[in-house]
Amino acid sequence: MPSDEQERVRAGLRERLQQLRGRELTDAEVADEVAALKEAGAAAVPVLLEQFADQDETLWAIATQTLKAWEEPRPIEALVGLLRSARIDDLAKALILTVLEAYGLDIDDLDVLGLGIDLEEYEVEPGRDVEGGGRNG
Repeated sequence: MPSDEQERVRAGLRERLQQLRGRELTDAEVADEVAALKEAGAAAVPVLLEQFADQDETLWAIATQTLKAWEEPRPIEALVGLLRSARIDDLAKALILTVLEAYGLDIDDLDVLGLGIDLEEYEVEPGRDVEGGGRNG
């Protein structure tokens, strides 16, 4: 059960992330957010995982980049659980797969994970780096 301090930290992180919703962040801004989230430590993990249930690409990018840079213990089981969730968008699932791949998991055989992800409906606009979260600059 999380302590009052952890809940306070999580509430602050949620508020900070909500202020970023829908913004076009530069790579440097994403890097700053990643550093702040990593500094928050383990209290940040549930907040990061929550972002994949959102429909905001900026929040997805920040969560993806932060989790890729995360040290042990890594939330592998929680990420696999999100991959199996019907409430998580296919593009968010693809980003989760990049995190798992960064952790060294073999993601080439999605059937092993019991997954079916269809990314054909998504188009990435020119100049947009969904995984990185922003535009260069």
